[in-house]
Amino acid sequence: MAQYYDSAAKYIMLEYSQEFAEFMVGHSNITVLERLETEEPTLKTHQNDSTLKVKLGNETVILHTEVQTDNSRKPMWSRVAGYNGFLMNLHGIPVYSNVLYLHPKAGGNDKGYYAYKGHGYEYTLRYKVVRLLEIDGQSVLEMQAPGLLPFTPLMKPPEGVDPNRWLERCVDATASARTDQHTRETLLAALGIFGGLVYQPQLIKKLLPEGIMQESPFFQHYIQEAAEAAKQEGRKEGIEQGIEQGIEQGIEQGIEQGEKKGTIENIIALLGIQFETDAVQALKPALESIDDLQDLRQLLLAVPQSDNLETFMRSLSDRNGN
Repeated sequence: MAQYYDSAAKYIMLEYSQEFAEFMVGHSNITVLERLETEEPTLKTHQNDSTLKVKLGNETVILHTEVQTDNSRKPMWSRVAGYNGFLMNLHGIPVYSNVLYLHPKAGGNDKGYYAYKGHGYEYTLRYKVVRLLEIDGQSVLEMQAPGLLPFTPLMKPPEGVDPNRWLERCVDATASARTDQHTRETLLAALGIFGGLVYQPQLIKKLLPEGIMQESPFFQHYIQEAAEAAKQEGRKEGIEQGIEQGIEQGIEQGIEQGEKKGTIENIIALLGIQFETDAVQALKPALESIDDLQDLRQLLLAVPQSDNLETFMRSLSDRNGN
């Protein structure tokens, strides 16, 4: 479910690219010149990347930031090496790489360094590792930089302030940010998403305006990405089936099956985030028994509108005709 957090992170980072550039390098002597898109396959699969051309002092460089929700399954240094090589080849200027870890338990073993030397060859890679848990959250609140406020619940609270009280402070600061109402609501929705990594969903719902999460651009973007991923999976399954039962018919059936499978997986994942209970896995057989893809899509949209798991189960029962 890391894609959900990644979508929100990418949105905020792009909207507030100047603030994020200053935050990552640690000072304000930097100017964002251009937001860069890339067609490199490795980077395209990581939609949470922020790739900027910036003026850093007197030097023009690429500032690349990879947001990582949890620990990377592949060594992070190898991923960063791939990004660096591609971006240097594409732009012909230095690349300064960063990895921003969201979850408090993520990135503890990432040293931001890799090197080897031997037989007349040598390679050294250094990149900046930023773990939100190690950032002084109160100083960020006092900055009143809108783009950083949604991440403050994951930062280090002041000494003596318990986590729940810290979350309240972060919500209050974001709700009073000096910006328009729509932007404040978007920032609060992002705060709720990131806060869900460490806080109970019930507390987040209590502190945030009702319905703000499902109305956020992050949720809608995630739904679109999930649907597209399901279609791609369906095409793959369809081609495999088409070898045996006729290409055209197989692809058509595979696309529908892939969408159905992907939609069910996303329903289970979103329920797990919203209600943090293993009981959601027990709903999978009931979801798989639904033949109408449109019914499954409606259930996916019903997840953030459900106050509790029982409410969603009633919606599921209605779709099953029970």
